[in-house]
Amino acid sequence: MKHHDHTSSAEINVPAYRPQYEIVAEKIVAFITSTNMKPGDRLPTEQRLGEQFGVSRSIVREAIKYLTATGLVAARKGVGIYVAQGTQLVARPAFKFSMVVDPEHIQALFEFRCMQEMITARLATEQITLVELRELEQIVQANRAQAEAAQQERFMESDDRFHLAIAHATHNPFLVETVASILHLQRWAVKVMTGGSPGSSLASVEHHEAIFEAIKGGNPDTAAQAAQHHVETVLGWYRQEVRRRLLGNSDGTTLLP
Repeated sequence: MKHHDHTSSAEINVPAYRPQYEIVAEKIVAFITSTNMKPGDRLPTEQRLGEQFGVSRSIVREAIKYLTATGLVAARKGVGIYVAQGTQLVARPAFKFSMVVDPEHIQALFEFRCMQEMITARLATEQITLVELRELEQIVQANRAQAEAAQQERFMESDDRFHLAIAHATHNPFLVETVASILHLQRWAVKVMTGGSPGSSLASVEHHEAIFEAIKGGNPDTAAQAAQHHVETVLGWYRQEVRRRLLGNSDGTTLLP
């Protein structure tokens, strides 16, 4: 990954793709601040939060995991969800989930994500529990079903869940937060530059399955290599689509619907 692809930003104001769990996480933060909750105060149950925000429990669960990684909330079995210690975080009026990426830095963004995903996959292979492995397998199965059914929005959500589940399996909250932030940043940047998600969803599923099988087999080096191949392939798709748009020729690259 040494060739630099400098592109100009011709498209502005393209709405960024935002997974539901991230939007719900932001709403939970707003709920905490608007109700003046303090460290140790209990939040409503996942079911009640889901009803309040009009989403499923699984989406709320992902949002809670995301916020747990930031240190804003904590979840304890038998206790529930509560505001974590650290009032300086809770006192913030809003939680910022978006950034701006200069087109010239896309290459660096992909390179950073590649290194980060390799480290995460390797560590997850060494730390993952049986419960986490079963959850990851279910996500991969859902990922394939949504790709085959061309359900793009749901596919993107399960794609995020896949990478976040691997991050959670490292049991390192800093990796979880980094993975979530970089994943969101990359989706935003690619959306701005290409107007969509370049490449093949089915090919992405095959990459995910290869990463999963390596983790399941307890092969950290293979898992890291599979993660590297996945990110580098996505970068290739991105470059092809940017060239097609800039040069005005079609090279057969497929944009997901």
